Amino acid sequence: MLNININSKFYADQKVLERIKIDAKRGEIISIIGPSGCGKSTLLKLVASLENDYKGEVTFKGLNSIENLGFIFQDSRLLPWLSVKENILLVSKNKDEKLIEELLIEVGLKDCINSYIKELSGGMKRRVSIIRAFINHPEVLLLDEPFISLDYPTAQGLRKLLLKLYEQNRANMLLVTHDLNEALAVSDRIIFLSANPASIIYEYKNPNRSFEEKSIDIKKLDILEKYPNILSGSLL
Repeated sequence: MLNININSKFYADQKVLERIKIDAKRGEIISIIGPSGCGKSTLLKLVASLENDYKGEVTFKGLNSIENLGFIFQDSRLLPWLSVKENILLVSKNKDEKLIEELLIEVGLKDCINSYIKELSGGMKRRVSIIRAFINHPEVLLLDEPFISLDYPTAQGLRKLLLKLYEQNRANMLLVTHDLNEALAVSDRIIFLSANPASIIYEYKNPNRSFEEKSIDIKKLDILEKYPNILSGSLL
């Protein structure tokens, strides 16, 4: 189980997070939604131990560190001087080139295995980033708005790819997003944050993950009718 308990996080004299408590069951997918600049990305950094200057603790299975963690950022963060396969091989623990090639073929990158990053489209780069994040079978996967700059069909295809790989792996996933439709499609639970300093103002338990537009629209309408300002960080 992933347990996040952040009492407070400051940058200089500015508090950016307070009273963030999330207990995630094994394999649970949780989306984090809040206004721009409220501290969502900072929260992921604390979970990933990229920042340690805060009051509170993050534990996984009772331990103070996550041994096997994957991270998908807003940009691909791939190394341009390496090929697609070499980028994944660089982070792979078992260096299984055959497995890497099989996964790249599975996601439609058969002809790009030895291509350099500059030769790929934005969607192709994201597919490589997703494979890279899953290659070591992470127990926890953090996603910081990974599909934000992509067109809708490309982003939707990558969301489905993400869930397909998730079903093979069953990692705990924390997804930061501004897109309520995305959260309703892929999440088991949605946590809404207030404006800065961010705190949890509402949790929504998603009855089912579904890409079916009618189902998403019904759930979205239910949330926004009750709390019309929730995406701005307020229940008022």
